[in-house]
Amino acid sequence: MHKPSFLKSGFMAFFAGMLLLSCGNSEELERLQRVNADLRSQNRQLQQEINDLNEKDDQMAFLIDQMRHVKARIITTHGTIEVEFFPSRAPIHTFNFITRAESGFYDGTKFHRVIPGFMIQGGDPNTKGDDRLSYGQGGPLVAIPHEFNPTPHEPGILSMARVSDKSAGAGSQFFIMHGRSTHLDGEYTAFGQVTDGMDVVDAIANVPVSTQHRDQPADHVIIQKIEVFR
Repeated sequence: MHKPSFLKSGFMAFFAGMLLLSCGNSEELERLQRVNADLRSQNRQLQQEINDLNEKDDQMAFLIDQMRHVKARIITTHGTIEVEFFPSRAPIHTFNFITRAESGFYDGTKFHRVIPGFMIQGGDPNTKGDDRLSYGQGGPLVAIPHEFNPTPHEPGILSMARVSDKSAGAGSQFFIMHGRSTHLDGEYTAFGQVTDGMDVVDAIANVPVSTQHRDQPADHVIIQKIEVFR
């Protein structure tokens, strides 16, 4: 006895549906496995980034701790200025200044820009030469990132000079505030302050300036040496 044709066709349709469902489940399973593998890879990458950040935090904490209570004497032809640093607020700038000072980088450079009631600026390696036109244009090969902080730029604050393009970072030139300038706050990195020798800062800020070269002392104000001590 033959089965009715509608039963046969129904069975074939059911079988085809099950086959398609099986294929669909297989494809979905493979897709989910790929997604799972991608998520695991992303998770490993994120975990590595977290570990790297924690390691960097530990390294920075170590560096900050090493620089606590470190000071410097800026010995100039007009007297000595003593400064202390803010390693917690600007660790990279503090380290940058300390290491350059220890290496003798600043020895023989000049305060090339002085503005009474504003600031005195130095640290340009070009000022070791006699070409006044190049003063203020020099710096190291490698710049450092800015570390802007809320420190107010008031008399005695040690801060870092920079070019107008913030993305260029900072180099070796620094300035010491002679007056109060709120427009510098949060725009320049303050990384220390004068603890002794503001009379020297005042004397340098008020030296006669060149008639040919704007804001440059007529007679050179030389940084003879910067001594780092604890």
